[in-house]
This record gives sequence, structure tokens and C-alpha cells, in this order.
Amino acid sequence: MKKKKILFVNDEMTMGGVARILNTLLSMIDREKYDVDLLVLHKRGELLKEVPEGMSVYGGSSFFDTVDIPLSQCRGKNLLSKLRLLFYMKSGLIEQRIKKERKQFLKKHYDIEFSAKEGFCTIFVASGDSDRKINWVQVDYKECNYSRNHMALMKKMLKKIDMNIACSEKVKDSYVELFNVGDIKVIHNLINEKYIKALSKQKVQFIKPSNKINLITVARFHPQKGLARLIRAYAKVKDYYKLTIVGDGELKDDLYTLAKDLGVFDDIVWTGILANPYPEIKAADLFVLPSVYEGYPTITIESLVCGTPVLALEVAGIKEQITNRNMGYIIANKEERLVFKLEELKDQKEVLLKAKEALKDYHYDNQKILEAYYAIFE
Repeated sequence: MKKKKILFVNDEMTMGGVARILNTLLSMIDREKYDVDLLVLHKRGELLKEVPEGMSVYGGSSFFDTVDIPLSQCRGKNLLSKLRLLFYMKSGLIEQRIKKERKQFLKKHYDIEFSAKEGFCTIFVASGDSDRKINWVQVDYKECNYSRNHMALMKKMLKKIDMNIACSEKVKDSYVELFNVGDIKVIHNLINEKYIKALSKQKVQFIKPSNKINLITVARFHPQKGLARLIRAYAKVKDYYKLTIVGDGELKDDLYTLAKDLGVFDDIVWTGILANPYPEIKAADLFVLPSVYEGYPTITIESLVCGTPVLALEVAGIKEQITNRNMGYIIANKEERLVFKLEELKDQKEVLLKAKEALKDYHYDNQKILEAYYAIFE
């Protein structure tokens, strides 16, 4: 049987949720049935090295060198490149320019073209000549609309998309409300369960056994992730908890200053970025997700796979993940509710340990999710 040719399109492969989720999907697709290529418009990023072996990875032309860089961060030649890109988008000429650029680096026709990141990648895919065009939506657009400056263009291009895939029900509802798309289906993200479980058995570096409840969070130091409110909440309950924060990012100095001002900097374990955070997650008593918004936070599923319950502020996708008490707790997306819940749980270490024991039987149904993707591809 002739293999279907699929092209996945992303803007870059720097460390982050979409690139990791994309690599997981690429690693699980049946390569006997599908011929899969990856196009990275601005070919850079740490996660390029984790693209599955044997897969062709293309880069875009120089026209796309700033597609993933905010205008505020562009200087010199990059600034000129970004302004040129924005001119084409604002003028409505972007579709014709993309058609011209595609001829430089895409040398075959695809049955399916898959935009791995909504936004510019959607425009790129919609401008192509593949037989079937799919758009992946990974964020709650009511909370963060990346296309707010190009709404008319996006609505026009979405009419050329055959199917939209949303990672959660709330993401779907938000996207439909903003863009009035009709063809949209919810398919949860895949998780490499066996890989995570294997990594979680490696040596723990930072979390030590304690009579206190060991809290952990893993996140980019970005406003979306709500780390400042977690630190403020922790300052009010530090006598009962030990907090480990895994990650790094643009807010590092601000978060360090906040922790010092609150007198908890030395009480927090700051690990920096860990290539393998899973032993620490497994060793913790409770994972905390303080995010302001998400789409379908895979780190919480990964925590459950590691056997650690989750305390999550309510964001898109979380109600589809935490469905019983052993999995953890969902609270209103307010800082005061986080403080209240930590106060409530401060003497319940034994309850959390029982939940961890119950999570030893946790299983994430990747097969059902893969079958949903294959149905879309056919």
C-alpha cells in the first residue's frame, strides 16, 4: 500500500511545550503507513536533536529567519527581516510570498500538511498546495490570542484549513468563539509514558526525604506560568512545606528578588533546567501547577505518570486530566485559593502518600489518541 506523505510544520524547535509534544507525536506515528517529514521554518532549537531518527528535517528560506522572534527582540538585520515579514502580513501579500518561498525548499507534494503551531504556521500551511491541511491548536485563545494583531488575515486563512485539532475542550470552545471555525475536533496530546517512567527511576539529585510536604513545580520562568504567585503562597506556609522549582527563563532575576524580599529564597530549591526532571517529580509529594493559562498541560500528566498527585489552578485541559481525588486537586485560578488549599493540605502528608500509592496503577491511553489522529489522516 502506498504511504501517505505528511509534512509537519513548526516555526522553531527551542525547548518548550509545543516542540516536545510534536516530537512525541512524530515518534509514535506508524512509519510503515506514513512517510513523515518535518519543516522547521527557522531551523533552530535544542529539541531538533530529539526529532526521531530517519526523518527528513527541512529548514525554511531566509525569509522566515525571524518568524519566531518578537519584534521587540529584533536588532539590525533581524529587525529589517521582521519588518519585511510584518509588511507582507499587514498588506495581505503574505500568501503569495509564501507560495514563492515554498518552491525553494519543498521539492515534493504532500497528501497532508500539519501546522504544529497555530499562528504563522497556520498561514504557511493554508498557503500551500497539499491535499489536506490540518491546524493544531495548543493554547486557550481566550486567555492569550497570539493572532490579535492579524485577526482578519487569520480568519481568511483558516477558511483554507480542512481540519483543526484542539488539545482540550476549553481550547476548542475558545478557538471556535474567536475564529468561528466549523471543522474542529478535540484530541488530547500524546505522552511518552514508558520513556518517562524509565527516566523517573534514575537517581534523585535535589529532593530529600522530609517530615514536611515536598512540593515541586517545573516551568519556564515566564508570566504565563504563575511562579510569582506560587512563591508568594509558599512564603505563607513554608513551615509545613519544602518547595523545589525546576526551570529557568526571562523572569529569573525578578523571581529571585521576590523570594529574597519574602525571606524564602534559601528555603526554595532552585535546580535550574534539568534534562531529566522526572526523578524529582517522582520523589515529591505534590506537584503544583500555578499557571495563569494553558492548553493541555502535559507536565501534569507526566507527574501522574511519575506517581505524584497534582494541585492545579483551573486552566484549559486540567478537568480532563484530574478526574479523581488520587490524581489531585483543582482549585479556582486565584492566588488566594492556592494559599487556602496549601493551608488545608499542610497536615495531610499521609493522604498524599496514599494517593501516590494509588497512582502506581495510573495509565495514559496513548493508543486511543493515536487512533484519533489516524482517523484524521485518513
